[in-house]
Amino acid sequence: MARFVTLKRKYFLYGGLFVLIALVSVFGVNVFRSLQASSTPTEVEPELKILSIEFEPQIEIRDISYEGQVFKGMQTLNEDSFKISAIVQNMTEKMITDIPVKLTISAIEDKSKSMSKEGKIPTLEPGETARIVFENIEALGDAQGKSATAGQHEMILAIKANSEGGILQNTEARVIFNVDTSVK
Repeated sequence: MARFVTLKRKYFLYGGLFVLIALVSVFGVNVFRSLQASSTPTEVEPELKILSIEFEPQIEIRDISYEGQVFKGMQTLNEDSFKISAIVQNMTEKMITDIPVKLTISAIEDKSKSMSKEGKIPTLEPGETARIVFENIEALGDAQGKSATAGQHEMILAIKANSEGGILQNTEARVIFNVDTSVK
């Protein structure tokens, strides 16, 4: 004996809409993932890495009070003359020559106060490190225990690209610190 199955059109329509919505959702998620993957930059290993930056005298991290307001964890130098050294490492598989390194210090309160010094690392073998030192740096301002902004400095250590020497990327490090000679 034969059985007949009947489907009401509204159930057939609802089932079709459900399948259509599911397919559109899957398609939308796949497109979103591919767009997101292509828009995020891949992390590039730098050719030269700045491993460390040292100040002499050393920067101290302190809680300092100016005009009754406490500033926690300020990086503070208590001398107005100092030197900065950096350790740079070659991360490539090739020898790099004539590496230009530029140190720029500017006062945060007054951007017109700025100084810069340039240095050069002659050669770096693959994986080798070099230390570059910038001496006799004078502070551009001093908080003197009175103002939180008068002694603030921004230091930028930049390694510029030099295609003749084999460097194709710029590398930069920034440090914000405070000079306050009244802190002992």
